[in-house]
Amino acid sequence: MKIMVGKVLKKGIVQRFCIAVLVLLTACAKENLPPKEAWIKDAREEPVYLRVDGLENAGNEKLAIIQHGLASNMEHPAVQTAKKAFLDNGYVVVTFDARYSLGKSGNDVSKVRLQTFEEDLKMVVDWAGKQKFYHEPFALAGHSLGGAAVLLYAAENPAMVERLVPITPVVSGRMWEDSCMANMTDFCKNWKKNGFYNYQTAVIPYAVVEEAKAYDALKLAGGIKADTLLVTAEDDNVIRPRDVEELYKALPGKKSFEIVPQSGHNFQTGQNRQDLYKAIAGFLQAE
Repeated sequence: MKIMVGKVLKKGIVQRFCIAVLVLLTACAKENLPPKEAWIKDAREEPVYLRVDGLENAGNEKLAIIQHGLASNMEHPAVQTAKKAFLDNGYVVVTFDARYSLGKSGNDVSKVRLQTFEEDLKMVVDWAGKQKFYHEPFALAGHSLGGAAVLLYAAENPAMVERLVPITPVVSGRMWEDSCMANMTDFCKNWKKNGFYNYQTAVIPYAVVEEAKAYDALKLAGGIKADTLLVTAEDDNVIRPRDVEELYKALPGKKSFEIVPQSGHNFQTGQNRQDLYKAIAGFLQAE
């Protein structure tokens, strides 16, 4: 009898050990899934580079797509901070470099418009829709001009978007120009007069502002059904905080509004990014 009990106990210990090893190996495999990189092309054969992180989270059926702003790329602090917040909350995350920006997709920024941002976002969503990790409805986040693009997409496709995080977004082309003229008067007057300004290796056209005047998120707000977190910066001189707050008031559904202190438009410091992360993570964790 003692021999039988000993064998049973030994067998149980071995089974528990094997299960523990299996769980550990599974967890390690989950943590070590590499990101997926891809190049996709539009109808004109212009390429867009994208990256998928968090593939180990695919079983959670949570997807987020994040778009950067004007003359920027997916490495922007706001994009990377938002990505981390989504990843830490169990999402698969797609980031991409839009055409006519300062990323891998190409740097002919003189051709950039809000319309090209919209086209690129739609192309990335269409591509994601063919992947195994795709889940709908999904989350969208965007910074600055990318914030305008995700607002437009959410208004045009309300059933597809369940979470929306515009970060210091362009609320309307008119408000963008008014903010620029009020806070950076000489710079903006010269930009408008000359039709462009030089930034790093790029030429930024004033036409991007002029053509954005056809866009007004305040008029689109009623069509946005997603739970929305609007983020502004206390001292943003590109997009006035009061403009973002006006959009917040116009949204009819479940919504949150966060003001990040002393972060400017681009969240450059570690404290800025920590504050932004807390705002997004808290929003995602809220019931």
